[in-house]
Amino acid sequence: MGFWSGLCSAVSSACSVISSTVSSIGSSIASAATSIASLGISLAAKVSDAIKSVGISLGIISPEDTMEELGERAMLSDKKPEDFDSINDYIDHLRNNVVFDKEKFDSLDEKDLLARSSIGASITLKGINEKLDATVTPEFMATVAAQELETDEIIGTIKAYKEKELKLDNYELYLNDELSLDETTKHSNALVDAYQKLEPELSIEQIESKVMGLSK
Repeated sequence: MGFWSGLCSAVSSACSVISSTVSSIGSSIASAATSIASLGISLAAKVSDAIKSVGISLGIISPEDTMEELGERAMLSDKKPEDFDSINDYIDHLRNNVVFDKEKFDSLDEKDLLARSSIGASITLKGINEKLDATVTPEFMATVAAQELETDEIIGTIKAYKEKELKLDNYELYLNDELSLDETTKHSNALVDAYQKLEPELSIEQIESKVMGLSK
């Protein structure tokens, strides 16, 4: 009981930390960060890692960046994403112009680190959406993170859904067989197209088998 109580307390406290920083990071970043933190410590960490990998692949952040430090800098910044022409400009500002106390940062507890990593991940997610001209939500990233999809699979799925004008939030419904037959076919075809581009050496039968395996 004590473990679960402590876990819920850490998540609740992290969300409180995030809500207190709205004036610094903006409402959209705070909202996405709260969604990520609310997933719980374990899944939130997986989601942050998945977002970071996609962000690195798209050139939004560098491998040396950490979600926690990005979040810390955002909380200390006197400027929000809306003050810049692009999210990349905002991230450059955070990286180059915002200084934080490393000793104090290193002493942060679990709830404070969860809050900061969630903020950093939501900033990077905003960059992903800007780069791909898509609407990628924390919920979609939670689904693909739980599946442990590779970075190129995540990006390929996002691009395929955009091309076919499908909602990424319906991806989980597709996996759970909760869509109509017509919608299921559209999602299946989009994923087949995505994986054909990712693995052109595979036969159509192998691709279809791979796509069917996503639902397991």
